[in-house]
Amino acid sequence: MDTFSSSVSTFKVPNFNSTPREFGRWKTPNRHGQLPTRSPQCSSFFSSARTTTKTNSFTHKKLTSPFFPTSQASPLISSPYYVHSKQASGYAAALLDIAQCNTSLDAVQKDVQKLSKLLHHDHVQAFLSDPFVGDEEKGKAVKELVRKGKFNKHLVRLLKMLTKRKELGMVSEVLEEFERIYDELSETKVVWISSEKKIKEDRLFRIAKRVQELSGAVKVKVRNLVRDRIPAVAV
Repeated sequence: MDTFSSSVSTFKVPNFNSTPREFGRWKTPNRHGQLPTRSPQCSSFFSSARTTTKTNSFTHKKLTSPFFPTSQASPLISSPYYVHSKQASGYAAALLDIAQCNTSLDAVQKDVQKLSKLLHHDHVQAFLSDPFVGDEEKGKAVKELVRKGKFNKHLVRLLKMLTKRKELGMVSEVLEEFERIYDELSETKVVWISSEKKIKEDRLFRIAKRVQELSGAVKVKVRNLVRDRIPAVAV
């Protein structure tokens, strides 16, 4: 593994390849397989300057987030209430909602996958988890990732917020929660396959197709969990 000094100048940004391997396994869309429609009024979580940390709960229905307060917000689901007890879940749900409100959910979801993949690079993980590297230097490194990655503005605002609050340690968890909530709301069936070696893309695609045929799911996501590697994904 690469050795790092405390200077951000030693931090090397990974190459920005295309988004993780994905294959479209969709049926004809129906109203049960799509995310709920956006409301006429959009929230503005990331533009708000006021914050409070009295509670870590987060509710989708009225989106009364303690992290991104807003007087008017759009519901993601109508019933029942979908409460998050984890802080990372609250951030993730807020990002999903603001992206949906601004009709940029697909773009944000792709960028979430791209950023998640980058954060799993060995030297990025080593740098961000190094206890001898200060929060300021880590913030500069993330800023460089954002600059070169040209991510969606809503994701960028979330990263800036986490940097300012010195909560960069939860970025990966927030991204994972975003994917989990997105899959749940879009009724995507997620299948995990553990293997010693990386499964070839064509085989993952065939597995996804077969699972879709058997389950009748609108969308199927197959994740190949390989030891010591980021999961490969086939959709």
